[in-house]
Amino acid sequence: MVENGSAPIRIAVAEDEPDVRKTFVRLLEHLGYRVVCSVANGEELINQCHSSEVDIAFVDLDMPIVDGLAAAEIISEKGIPVILVSGHPDARQVVLENEPVVARLVKPASVDDLQRAIKKALAKRNGHA
Repeated sequence: MVENGSAPIRIAVAEDEPDVRKTFVRLLEHLGYRVVCSVANGEELINQCHSSEVDIAFVDLDMPIVDGLAAAEIISEKGIPVILVSGHPDARQVVLENEPVVARLVKPASVDDLQRAIKKALAKRNGHA
């Protein structure tokens, strides 16, 4: 199991497409992470991150109610690193230095891409990035 100290790494997932969200959660759990919340929009993510302990958040760029970047700004203020996920071709043009995002994944992402993004987010959370 992938751990942060002695506890499994706690991940929040925000993705508005139910099938993509379920697949993503299954993959993360298969890799040994603990998915503490799985939500369909940015507003739900913000609420869950205020009421749950979260180590990393995977956030879809385009979501209803509150989009991914707006949600990222709010939850990153709590010290939660955000990995932005998108299937849109323009996702690569999001400038990470100017956004509250530590890494981005373009759908479909490989397991290696996923692991690299998590490693980068954990380094940022632990003050090594």
